[in-house]
Amino acid sequence: MNRFLICAALAFALAGNAAAQPSHKVQELVAPIALYPDVLVAQMLAASTHPDEVVHARLWLEAHHFANAQELAQAVDGEAWAPDIKALTLLSPVLDAMRRNFAWTAALGEAYTDAPDEVLGAVQSVRRDALAAGALKSTGEQNVIAQGDTILIQPANAERAYVPGGGVFDVAVFERFAWGWHGWEVNWQQGAVRYQDAPYLSLR
Repeated sequence: MNRFLICAALAFALAGNAAAQPSHKVQELVAPIALYPDVLVAQMLAASTHPDEVVHARLWLEAHHFANAQELAQAVDGEAWAPDIKALTLLSPVLDAMRRNFAWTAALGEAYTDAPDEVLGAVQSVRRDALAAGALKSTGEQNVIAQGDTILIQPANAERAYVPGGGVFDVAVFERFAWGWHGWEVNWQQGAVRYQDAPYLSLR
């Protein structure tokens, strides 16, 4: 093998290793959401790519605090928002946290837009560390499933989502809408959020 091919092979190997090892900065950025259910991680990453809409939706919710869940879902469905924003209206404390920490939300969105595979790799890195430390485990509210190097976090009850520090939320009422809880997932192998069985690209 000539010197050029050796250098090229070494550069390729180093690039692959860098992609597999997210930076400490990105791990810190995703740490607040890394132990959330996979679906919520998908929704928050997508929503963070348009933080102004997060703020608008949270203010809208404050003006509609009198509505019950069914009324709220119907009203949200009629808004001209991205599906990720609509999905998060189910979890107003999450929207509220994203609004309060606007700079973090915007930074997360920029990181995900620029390098989605690194961001999702960082989520998995934080999860592996938490699992090894005993800080992440299956409970009555969630199932933690290790598939090789990939760690999945799913609600124990498909109709109720558990958010660490935020409690348990009823997600069943939104399921008749396309943007509801079960319309979202993370493809950890390809490093991308998926919506309605297709890669989801948010328009910033």
